[in-house]
Amino acid sequence: MKVNLHARNIDRKFRVALRACVEHTLKELGVSSRIRKNIVINLSLRHHEVEGEAKISEWTDRYAPREFDIVVDPHRLTFDEYGREKGETEWAHDVLKTVCHELVHISDYISGELSYRSVGLLWKGLSYPSETMADYFKLPYEIRAYGMEKGLLVSFLDFWKECEERIEELKNL
Repeated sequence: MKVNLHARNIDRKFRVALRACVEHTLKELGVSSRIRKNIVINLSLRHHEVEGEAKISEWTDRYAPREFDIVVDPHRLTFDEYGREKGETEWAHDVLKTVCHELVHISDYISGELSYRSVGLLWKGLSYPSETMADYFKLPYEIRAYGMEKGLLVSFLDFWKECEERIEELKNL
């Protein structure tokens, strides 16, 4: 898998964590190693109209996509729902959780459950109109992604903690 990370003012450790999160999460979602080896994820942390978005890259075959774009707006994640500024760790966890959420959509694209056609997004071959935010949260693919995002984040954080502990052990040899 190739992960192209486009981000400014992100420290090296968090860059590594973002790349590791992509690999770990897709593995947790059951994407086969054969497919993981042959996909490209373009992950951008930049201003965007929503917190996160996952889509098929315009350069790939939309019937068997292997290149995907994920955009996460880290600036929208700086404050909580009550306008309080988040600490650095809380912010980082929210960025990672948003990446996990978007990777659920990527796995749905890969499996064919979610597809993009001329009529728009289709979930298992059916179009679900969404005109309001209430409609958005009722979309079957959003229910799935929101339902899985926190569990995927917890799984990744456990994995990341083990990695950090192993690095510390190797430093002490």
